[in-house]
Amino acid sequence: MKEILKNLQQYKKELIFGPLFKLFEAIIETSLPIIIAKIIDNNTNLIFNQIMLYTISIFILLGFISASISQYYAAKASKGYGTNLRKTLFKHISLLSNKQLNKYGTSALVNRITNDINNLEIAISMFVRLVLRSPFICIGSLIMIFIINVKIAITVTIALIILLICIYIIFRISSKLQQQLNTNIDKMLIRIKENLVNIRLIRSVNSQEFEKYKFDEKNKEIYKTFLEYNFISNLLTPTNIIILNILIVVILYSSRLNIEHISIGSLIAIINYIFQMANSVIVLSNLIIIYTKAVSSLNRITEIMKMQPEMEYGRIDYISTTQNAIILKNVSFSYRKESKFIEKFNINIKTGEIIGIIGFTASGKTSLLNLITRNYDVNKGEILIFDRNIKDYKKQTLKDNIKIVSQKKQFFTGTIKENISLRK
Repeated sequence: MKEILKNLQQYKKELIFGPLFKLFEAIIETSLPIIIAKIIDNNTNLIFNQIMLYTISIFILLGFISASISQYYAAKASKGYGTNLRKTLFKHISLLSNKQLNKYGTSALVNRITNDINNLEIAISMFVRLVLRSPFICIGSLIMIFIINVKIAITVTIALIILLICIYIIFRISSKLQQQLNTNIDKMLIRIKENLVNIRLIRSVNSQEFEKYKFDEKNKEIYKTFLEYNFISNLLTPTNIIILNILIVVILYSSRLNIEHISIGSLIAIINYIFQMANSVIVLSNLIIIYTKAVSSLNRITEIMKMQPEMEYGRIDYISTTQNAIILKNVSFSYRKESKFIEKFNINIKTGEIIGIIGFTASGKTSLLNLITRNYDVNKGEILIFDRNIKDYKKQTLKDNIKIVSQKKQFFTGTIKENISLRK
C-alpha cells in the first residue's frame, strides 16, 4: 500500500488545489438560485436587477475558470499517477520468480497493469473534480432550503435520508459483485491465453469443441455476473429520480406545508436547489460505482505488491571456469507441494561437453533447463556452476553467462534487427 500511495506524493498540489477550485465553483453554483429569486421577487427595481445580472455574469465566468483549472489538475494527477504506478508495478512483477508469476498467470497480471490501474486513474480524477463539489452542493442546497422555508427543508431532509439508505444498500451488493466479476475475467483471460498458445496441440488432438465448451461456460458466468452487477448498480439513478420527483410533488401540492406564503422567486429557488441536490446525488451514486471498482482494483494491485521476491542472489559477479561446468546433486523439484516431479536427480556436465536430454513430453527436460538458468529454485539438493553454488552468483552474472535458445518462435514487437540485438 505504501508503494502505491508513494506515487501520489508528487501530485500534492493538484490533489489539494484541484478540489478547492471545484469547491469555489460549487459555492458559485449554490449562490445563483437565491440571486435569481431576488431578481424575480424584485422585478420592479430595474437598477437592482441589472446589478444582480452583472454579478451573475461575473460569477459564471469565475466558475468557468475555476472548473477549467480543476479539470487540468485532475488530468495531470490521474494520468501521472497511473503512469508512475504502472511503471512501479511492472518493475515489481519483473523481480518475482516464475513460480510466483505462475500463481496468478500472465493474463491476470496484464489485467492488473491495464484495467485495474485505469480504474485507479479514474478514481483519482473523480477525487479532484467531485469529492468536494458534489457533497457541498448537496449540503449547501439543503441549507439554502432551510433558510427559505424550514417545513419544506424538513421534508427534503427525510427524502434525502431515505435516498442515502437506498444508495448504501445498493453499494454493498454491487461491491461484492464487482470483486466476483474481476475474478471471473481473470480466469477467462487465462483460458483465452492457454487456447491461443496451445492452438496447434488443440487441433492435433481434435479437442476444439471441448475448448469451446469450456470457454462458453466461463463466458456465460461472466455474462450473468455482469448482468446482475449492472442491474443493481443502475438502480441508483431511477431510485434517485423517483424519490426526488415524489418530493417535488409533495412540496407543490401538499396543503400542510403552507407554501402559499412563499414568494414565486423563493419557490423557484427551492425547486432549483432540489434539482441541484438530485444531480449531485446522481453524481455521488456514480462515484460510488467508480470507487467500488477502484477499491477492488486497489486490493488486487496491493496483493501483487505485497509479494516479496523469493529468490535471493549472491555477490559473486564473475565466473571462473573449472573442469566441472554444471553439477546437479540430488536435485528434487516440483511445481506443487503435493506432487513430485523431479526427484534426487544427479548429473555432471564437464566443460566443453555437448549433451542431449531425451524424454517424453512433460518428463522434465525444460524444467531442468529452468533450474540451471535459475528461473526456478530447487526444493532439495543443489546446483553448482563451475563448482560454486548457483545461489552465490549475482542475477546479472547468471543471465550474462547462461543462455537458453527456445524452439518456440516468440518475438517482441518491432523489427528483426531489434529482436536480434535485444541483449546488447
